[in-house]
Amino acid sequence: MRALPPLALAFHGVSDVPLRRDPQGLFVSPDELRRHLTRLREWDYRLVTFGELASLASRRRADAHAALTFDDGLVDNLETLVPLLREEDAPATVFVVSAWLGEPYPPAEWTRIVTRDELRELARSVEIGAHSTRHADLSALTYEDARRDLEECKRALEDAVGPVETAAYPFGRANEETIRACRDAGFAAACRISGEGSWDAPHSLPRQDMLNCSSAVGLRLKRSDLYEPLMRFPPARAARRASRMLRALAR
Repeated sequence: MRALPPLALAFHGVSDVPLRRDPQGLFVSPDELRRHLTRLREWDYRLVTFGELASLASRRRADAHAALTFDDGLVDNLETLVPLLREEDAPATVFVVSAWLGEPYPPAEWTRIVTRDELRELARSVEIGAHSTRHADLSALTYEDARRDLEECKRALEDAVGPVETAAYPFGRANEETIRACRDAGFAAACRISGEGSWDAPHSLPRQDMLNCSSAVGLRLKRSDLYEPLMRFPPARAARRASRMLRALAR
């Protein structure tokens, strides 16, 4: 039987938000997240933090391991995600935008990012990673500017919670200079999204996007890294749009 491939899932907020209020699909409901956890365990995945997954990958021992990651540092990660993780006995990693602490969340200003004190509390339950200072596209910056941004983010987070060893590129975008800047900024590993990257590249590891109402079929395709290739075909994209429209109407 073929071994389960490594899997890192990229979420954002954990809140029951209707799709009509969440056009970017950034919020997954607690019930949805529990269903995803159940599926992973039914498939016999062992859940680890992203840092642990990256370390296992560097030793070619990451098969059958999965990591739940959450980008930006939303306050619901503390208020809703942490209790859920405790109930499910599951680890997770939250990648935080350091200069957004305590600010309204730009894609959904009706919620906000954790404060510095809340970040410390969050760090007691999850691994904290870096997600840049202000969520700029680091691949559009020079090597020097990208490194400066990542170093500043790392410094700010470590001042609050201690060592921060992992990073996630904003929008998942990274080129050779971005990756070099991340490595030189002192991170042990970093990740992208949309299945881009390689499990053989510690500073360009792949994650799969998990959006509002992501389906069981979609998760299975992402597990095998088939979802993004499939979405290159117009009929598949049309079917996805239709499914999302129906779900939005139902909610």
